[in-house]
Amino acid sequence: MKKIINHKSLFIILFLFAFLERTVFDLGPNIELLTSVMVLSAFAFGGKMTFWLTLAVIAFSDLIIGNSKIFLFTWSGFLIPSLVLPKLFRYLKFGIRNSRWKVILLSGTGVVSNLFFYAYTNFGVWLLDTWGMYTKDLAGLFRCYINGLPFLKNQVISSLIFIPLGYFAVSYSQRLLEKINFSKNFKFASKIPTKS
Repeated sequence: MKKIINHKSLFIILFLFAFLERTVFDLGPNIELLTSVMVLSAFAFGGKMTFWLTLAVIAFSDLIIGNSKIFLFTWSGFLIPSLVLPKLFRYLKFGIRNSRWKVILLSGTGVVSNLFFYAYTNFGVWLLDTWGMYTKDLAGLFRCYINGLPFLKNQVISSLIFIPLGYFAVSYSQRLLEKINFSKNFKFASKIPTKS
């Protein structure tokens, strides 16, 4: 039988969603599909594939949209969670059978990743401030975090929308394909791979 959904095709689909959102279909400042893709990948694949997917999206999209010295913080702000989330999911062992609880857990990890990215990259903005926007004291750092709140809001909202949509789209597609007997190769809601 022809295999429709497998790890390689899901990897490509997730890459295209995040890459095209960053380069072609920008949905707005910090409305990132990259966090959603990273969380869904960590759930479906585990460690190495999630890291390489995240790195590929930011590297190839930054070739097109550009970046500045802040890339040291933005890249590592995405790559650190891409290494941590698969390990977290492996420890949780995903004994959760109910899709609603899986979506809540995945969305929660997306929001935590957003909070980490916000705290980490805003510190980087303050530290590398080449425009002289912020004073180099606690007041300047605090102002930098306050100015970043609208971007955090957009990131959190996008995670709360796109992680559940992504989870249900892949799960529904898999069930539909299984019903018509095309593919039993890839189970999105199955256990996390033991190797990372």
